[in-house]
Amino acid sequence: MSTLFQAELNLPVRGVSQRVTRRPDIAPGETEVLFNEAGPGCIRHWWLTYTPSEPKAVQDRIHDLRLRVYYDDTDLPGIDLTLGQFFAIMLGQDIYEVHSAALTVLPKNALNCYLPMPFGAMRMELENQSASQVSIWFMADWHAYPAGASLTPLRLTTYPHTEHTADAAGSYLMADIVGEGFFAGMTKAVRVHDESDAWFHTGGDLWLLDGETYPHPLRGIGGEDVFNMSFGVWEAQAPWVGTPYLKEPVKGQAGRAGYECVNYRFFGPDPIWFDTSAVVRFGSKANDLETVVYAYVQTRAAPAIRTPDTWMLAGPFRCYGESEFHRREWAEEPTHLWPENWTPGFGQYVTGQGNAAFAIPISAISEHGWCDFARHFRGRKPANIGTQPVDVAAYAVGKVHIGKSDLYNIYIGYDDRLSLWINGEPVITGGYHAQGFAVDHITWRLPAGEVEIRVKLSNEDNYQWRLWAFHVKIGD
Repeated sequence: MSTLFQAELNLPVRGVSQRVTRRPDIAPGETEVLFNEAGPGCIRHWWLTYTPSEPKAVQDRIHDLRLRVYYDDTDLPGIDLTLGQFFAIMLGQDIYEVHSAALTVLPKNALNCYLPMPFGAMRMELENQSASQVSIWFMADWHAYPAGASLTPLRLTTYPHTEHTADAAGSYLMADIVGEGFFAGMTKAVRVHDESDAWFHTGGDLWLLDGETYPHPLRGIGGEDVFNMSFGVWEAQAPWVGTPYLKEPVKGQAGRAGYECVNYRFFGPDPIWFDTSAVVRFGSKANDLETVVYAYVQTRAAPAIRTPDTWMLAGPFRCYGESEFHRREWAEEPTHLWPENWTPGFGQYVTGQGNAAFAIPISAISEHGWCDFARHFRGRKPANIGTQPVDVAAYAVGKVHIGKSDLYNIYIGYDDRLSLWINGEPVITGGYHAQGFAVDHITWRLPAGEVEIRVKLSNEDNYQWRLWAFHVKIGD
């Protein structure tokens, strides 16, 4: 197996081999510097172990040791999370074995990280947040490069997130990143409370990439699919994907309360690149969720774009094919005439517990120019075919400020059928992308002042499984 991300990071083939070895004792509340070196350089592997927890401890000490890594001249850590989170020991569980190519946990607290960590300078710290002293054994193998050597600006960065409990039919935010880089991997832990269905029938993963420059989405089917498993997740481990921890109160039933699992996926052969921004979301039920995203990032502000800051959403409406898409709905009326509540009363929005109802309008914050209907109009019926809406349409209304009357370039990206109005005037009436997400470009004269943009978008079974999102950007 080739060195992880060697091609993506374009690291020098050779460096002077160096090693830092430490054996500190860390008192409660104290922080120890484990690694503090000037570069340019790159840690190629580091190993750490620690004295076991006290016999009567509430949880393993791995959850009380906080790792922080500072790169170059920054005051904010690029890595700031517990050792448990970093090494995929989640849900407060005692330590278990992990056998991925990127992170390996072996018996008796042997923690190994094989993710390259390039740096101009680096300080790695470990804080003891437990109530007793802990002894640490630490070893880092790194390469020192000649002064002035060209080195990637990308730095290994982690994005931990936890929700206890998540929304019952929501969209769990794993990361919202600005800058340039690529995703190296992710872990996800689930503790089931919501017995309506298996946790992985939540709408899967959604990646909204490069909204400022070249908007394009990646869409998953179900929760197990992004971890490359089939009909559930299973206690198996491979270099890139695996489930190192699985607890099944009722064997094979992932929708029963008390079910727990931890999953990892590392993008060794298939890193996901972005140039300006990246949003990663995952459909959720009312379960406990814990995630960590690992990415190599050069953090910088995303370019400013002209797009509505927020959208007012209305719907959903039944929509089978072209003829029903062109049916006029109440959401085409001025927003002040919209009803305060809407009960769709069809399909995936009807369950044995009653009909789903939506307060109108729904306020949706634009994410780098993106608006995702499925995040706000997720279905309620069990299984993927219920939680991921299909044969539906919805409306979004937003406003932008235009400085002077002129011709403007309008870019709108979407999947399936779309209509677009500007200040109530039809601009696109029969847009259709049958082969997946694509961006249309039109030129339109916009008046100075507040300009209303209204979008109607359908959702069908298509080449990007029920993707129900659009992107709008107005250029000069």
